[in-house]
Amino acid sequence: MRKPVPMLDSKLSNAEFLDLIPSAFQSVVFGTVANGRPFTNVADIELCLDGKLYFATTYQKSFYQRLHAQPYVSITALKGQETMSSVGFTLNGTVKEVDLSYLDKIYECHPEMLEINKTESERRELLRPFEITPTDGFVYDLRQTPIFQKSFTF
Repeated sequence: MRKPVPMLDSKLSNAEFLDLIPSAFQSVVFGTVANGRPFTNVADIELCLDGKLYFATTYQKSFYQRLHAQPYVSITALKGQETMSSVGFTLNGTVKEVDLSYLDKIYECHPEMLEINKTESERRELLRPFEITPTDGFVYDLRQTPIFQKSFTF
């Protein structure tokens, strides 16, 4: 289970912003492009290590193919019950497939992956880990008055 989003303020650093994504947001929407057309997919950001974010997807999906064909992504998520109780973010960056050893780190930090992949040996064989290197991003906290907004450049 992901943690609640803490109250945000202007002291929020780039590193804290990145750490917030896997710790507080469950699933994010990925924007990719193929053949000049936009596509979206939902996936979980599982880790933040050394200023980069990590997720996994199966190599059988067209999402996987798009990540290899065009190594740029934009991810967005919103957390809250209603508009004025929500915190959202967008992060842009480059993406690349990384060593399978990152799957061990993902499973270690998120044991629920074992529940999702009950036939772990078969399902895990299909997963491939990816790394997002952030370029810029934006967070907004509608729980506050005035609304808190902050942009980031990496």
